[in-house]
Amino acid sequence: MTKTVCVQGLGFVGFAMAIAVASAKNIDNQEPLYKVIGVDLDNEVGRKKVKEINEGKFPISCNDKKLEKAYFDVLEAKNFEATTNIDSFKTADFVIVDINLDVDIKGEYSKINFQNFEKAIKTLGQNIKKDTLVIIETTIPPGTTEKLIYPSLLKEFKKRFAKDIKPKLAHSYERVMPGPEYIDSIREYPRVYSGINEESANQVESFLETIIDTSI
Repeated sequence: MTKTVCVQGLGFVGFAMAIAVASAKNIDNQEPLYKVIGVDLDNEVGRKKVKEINEGKFPISCNDKKLEKAYFDVLEAKNFEATTNIDSFKTADFVIVDINLDVDIKGEYSKINFQNFEKAIKTLGQNIKKDTLVIIETTIPPGTTEKLIYPSLLKEFKKRFAKDIKPKLAHSYERVMPGPEYIDSIREYPRVYSGINEESANQVESFLETIIDTSI
Protein backbone atom coordinates (compact mmCIF):
# COMPACT_ATOMS: atom_id res chain seq x y z
CA MET A 1 0.00 0.00 0.00
CA THR A 2 1.26 3.48 -0.86
CA LYS A 3 2.56 5.33 2.19
CA THR A 4 1.68 8.97 2.89
CA VAL A 5 4.43 11.50 3.58
CA CYS A 6 3.68 14.99 4.85
CA VAL A 7 6.37 17.64 4.45
CA GLN A 8 5.87 20.35 7.07
CA GLY A 9 7.07 23.60 5.53
CA LEU A 10 7.22 24.33 1.81
CA GLY A 11 10.16 26.68 1.75
CA PHE A 12 13.08 26.23 -0.62
CA VAL A 13 14.27 23.05 1.14
CA GLY A 14 10.87 21.60 2.01
CA PHE A 15 9.50 22.03 -1.49
CA ALA A 16 12.51 20.34 -3.13
CA MET A 17 12.46 17.52 -0.59
CA ALA A 18 8.76 16.98 -1.22
CA ILE A 19 9.44 16.60 -4.94
CA ALA A 20 12.33 14.21 -4.30
CA VAL A 21 10.12 12.01 -2.10
CA ALA A 22 7.22 12.11 -4.56
CA SER A 23 9.63 11.09 -7.34
CA ALA A 24 10.65 7.87 -5.56
CA LYS A 25 9.40 4.83 -7.46
CA ASN A 26 8.94 1.13 -6.91
CA ILE A 27 11.81 -0.57 -8.77
CA ASP A 28 9.53 -3.39 -9.93
CA ASN A 29 6.65 -1.47 -11.52
CA GLN A 30 7.91 2.14 -11.50
CA GLU A 31 4.84 3.27 -9.59
CA PRO A 32 5.23 6.07 -7.00
CA LEU A 33 6.16 4.80 -3.55
CA TYR A 34 4.58 7.70 -1.71
CA LYS A 35 1.69 10.07 -1.73
CA VAL A 36 3.21 13.40 -0.68
CA ILE A 37 1.34 16.26 0.95
CA GLY A 38 3.14 19.55 1.46
CA VAL A 39 1.72 21.43 4.45
CA ASP A 40 2.38 25.13 4.85
CA LEU A 41 1.12 27.80 7.23
CA ASP A 42 -2.38 29.14 6.86
CA ASN A 43 -1.21 32.70 6.25
CA GLU A 44 -0.92 34.91 3.17
CA VAL A 45 2.44 33.51 2.08
CA GLY A 46 1.48 29.89 2.75
CA ARG A 47 -1.88 30.14 1.02
CA LYS A 48 -0.26 31.74 -2.04
CA LYS A 49 2.31 28.95 -2.28
CA VAL A 50 -0.31 26.24 -1.85
CA LYS A 51 -2.53 27.84 -4.49
CA GLU A 52 0.32 28.01 -7.00
CA ILE A 53 1.25 24.37 -6.48
CA ASN A 54 -2.30 23.12 -6.78
CA GLU A 55 -2.74 25.19 -9.94
CA GLY A 56 0.36 23.58 -11.45
CA LYS A 57 2.62 26.63 -11.25
CA PHE A 58 6.28 26.27 -10.28
CA PRO A 59 6.34 28.11 -6.92
CA ILE A 60 10.02 28.99 -6.46
CA SER A 61 12.76 30.74 -8.39
CA CYS A 62 15.24 28.03 -9.40
CA ASN A 63 17.56 27.22 -12.30
CA ASP A 64 17.49 23.44 -11.80
CA LYS A 65 15.71 22.04 -14.85
CA LYS A 66 15.67 18.54 -13.30
CA LEU A 67 13.76 19.82 -10.28
CA GLU A 68 11.30 21.62 -12.52
CA LYS A 69 10.74 18.50 -14.65
CA ALA A 70 10.38 16.31 -11.56
CA TYR A 71 7.79 18.74 -10.20
CA PHE A 72 5.59 18.52 -13.28
CA ASP A 73 6.09 14.75 -13.42
CA VAL A 74 4.74 14.24 -9.89
CA LEU A 75 1.83 16.58 -10.59
CA GLU A 76 1.00 14.46 -13.62
CA ALA A 77 1.28 11.31 -11.50
CA LYS A 78 -1.12 12.94 -9.01
CA ASN A 79 0.90 11.96 -5.96
CA PHE A 80 1.84 15.45 -4.80
CA GLU A 81 -0.43 18.16 -3.46
CA ALA A 82 -0.22 21.10 -1.09
CA THR A 83 -2.47 22.31 1.69
CA THR A 84 -2.68 24.51 4.77
CA ASN A 85 -4.94 22.01 6.53
CA ILE A 86 -3.18 20.48 9.54
CA ASP A 87 -5.63 17.57 9.52
CA SER A 88 -3.42 16.17 6.75
CA PHE A 89 -0.94 15.12 9.44
CA LYS A 90 -3.50 12.60 10.69
CA THR A 91 -3.00 10.56 7.52
CA ALA A 92 0.81 10.60 7.52
CA ASP A 93 3.01 7.54 7.86
CA PHE A 94 6.03 9.87 7.78
CA VAL A 95 6.38 13.58 8.50
CA ILE A 96 9.45 15.49 7.33
CA VAL A 97 9.94 18.71 9.26
CA ASP A 98 11.40 21.58 7.24
CA ILE A 99 10.42 24.53 9.42
CA ASN A 100 12.77 27.51 9.41
CA LEU A 101 14.35 28.55 12.68
CA ASP A 102 14.15 32.24 13.50
CA VAL A 103 17.70 33.39 14.24
CA ASP A 104 18.67 36.84 15.48
CA ILE A 105 22.26 37.05 14.22
CA LYS A 106 24.44 39.20 16.47
CA GLY A 107 27.83 37.50 16.41
CA GLU A 108 28.58 35.72 19.67
CA TYR A 109 25.31 37.09 21.06
CA SER A 110 23.15 35.49 18.36
CA LYS A 111 19.94 33.94 19.62
CA ILE A 112 17.47 31.40 18.26
CA ASN A 113 13.77 31.94 18.74
CA PHE A 114 12.19 28.48 18.94
CA GLN A 115 8.63 29.77 19.37
CA ASN A 116 7.33 29.04 15.87
CA PHE A 117 9.31 25.81 15.64
CA GLU A 118 7.89 24.55 18.94
CA LYS A 119 4.38 25.45 17.80
CA ALA A 120 4.89 23.39 14.64
CA ILE A 121 6.11 20.38 16.64
CA LYS A 122 3.18 20.67 19.04
CA THR A 123 0.82 20.60 16.05
CA LEU A 124 2.36 17.29 15.00
CA GLY A 125 2.00 15.84 18.48
CA GLN A 126 -1.67 16.75 18.46
CA ASN A 127 -2.41 15.18 15.09
CA ILE A 128 -0.08 12.39 13.96
CA LYS A 129 -0.84 8.68 14.33
CA LYS A 130 0.87 6.79 17.13
CA ASP A 131 3.14 4.97 14.66
CA THR A 132 4.05 7.97 12.46
CA LEU A 133 7.78 8.57 12.10
CA VAL A 134 8.74 12.23 12.47
CA ILE A 135 11.96 13.12 10.65
CA ILE A 136 13.59 16.43 11.53
CA GLU A 137 15.37 17.84 8.51
CA THR A 138 15.74 21.41 9.73
CA THR A 139 19.29 22.29 10.76
CA ILE A 140 19.03 22.69 14.52
CA PRO A 141 21.48 23.11 17.44
CA PRO A 142 22.86 19.92 19.04
CA GLY A 143 20.50 18.50 21.63
CA THR A 144 17.33 20.09 20.18
CA THR A 145 15.81 16.79 19.04
CA GLU A 146 16.33 15.08 22.39
CA LYS A 147 15.71 17.99 24.76
CA LEU A 148 12.99 19.99 23.00
CA ILE A 149 11.30 18.09 20.18
CA TYR A 150 10.91 14.66 21.78
CA PRO A 151 9.53 16.01 25.10
CA SER A 152 7.04 18.17 23.17
CA LEU A 153 5.78 15.21 21.13
CA LEU A 154 5.69 12.99 24.22
CA LYS A 155 3.64 15.54 26.14
CA GLU A 156 0.97 15.56 23.44
CA PHE A 157 1.07 11.76 23.07
CA LYS A 158 0.32 11.34 26.78
CA LYS A 159 -2.92 13.26 26.24
CA ARG A 160 -4.00 11.02 23.35
CA PHE A 161 -2.58 7.52 23.76
CA ALA A 162 -1.78 4.88 26.35
CA LYS A 163 1.21 5.76 28.51
CA ASP A 164 3.40 3.08 26.89
CA ILE A 165 3.03 4.67 23.42
CA LYS A 166 6.09 6.78 22.61
CA PRO A 167 6.72 8.99 19.55
CA LYS A 168 8.96 7.72 16.79
CA LEU A 169 11.49 10.43 16.01
CA ALA A 170 14.58 10.76 13.83
CA HIS A 171 16.93 13.49 12.67
CA SER A 172 18.59 13.77 9.28
CA TYR A 173 19.63 17.35 8.70
CA GLU A 174 19.13 18.95 5.31
CA ARG A 175 22.06 18.48 2.97
CA VAL A 176 21.14 20.45 -0.09
CA MET A 177 22.97 22.72 -2.50
CA PRO A 178 20.73 25.21 -4.32
CA GLY A 179 21.72 25.71 -7.93
CA PRO A 180 21.52 23.86 -11.24
CA GLU A 181 21.88 20.45 -9.52
CA TYR A 182 19.59 21.13 -6.59
CA ILE A 183 17.45 17.99 -6.68
CA ASP A 184 20.52 15.83 -7.34
CA SER A 185 22.07 17.21 -4.14
CA ILE A 186 19.14 15.63 -2.31
CA ARG A 187 18.95 12.35 -4.22
CA GLU A 188 22.63 11.55 -4.78
CA TYR A 189 24.50 12.56 -1.62
CA PRO A 190 24.92 10.46 1.56
CA ARG A 191 23.03 11.53 4.67
CA VAL A 192 23.78 11.41 8.36
CA TYR A 193 20.82 10.21 10.38
CA SER A 194 19.95 9.20 13.93
CA GLY A 195 16.91 8.05 15.86
CA ILE A 196 15.57 8.59 19.34
CA ASN A 197 15.63 4.80 19.63
CA GLU A 198 16.72 1.82 17.53
CA GLU A 199 13.31 1.42 15.90
CA SER A 200 13.27 5.05 14.74
CA ALA A 201 16.86 4.85 13.48
CA ASN A 202 16.17 1.70 11.47
CA GLN A 203 12.99 3.11 10.01
CA VAL A 204 14.54 6.42 8.90
CA GLU A 205 17.41 4.50 7.30
CA SER A 206 14.97 2.35 5.31
CA PHE A 207 12.97 5.42 4.29
CA LEU A 208 15.99 7.45 3.16
CA GLU A 209 17.26 4.49 1.12
CA THR A 210 14.13 4.77 -1.02
CA ILE A 211 14.90 8.45 -1.77
CA ILE A 212 18.69 8.64 -1.89
CA ASP A 213 20.93 6.67 -4.25
CA THR A 214 24.48 6.86 -2.94
CA SER A 215 25.79 4.45 -5.58
CA ILE A 216 25.81 7.22 -8.20
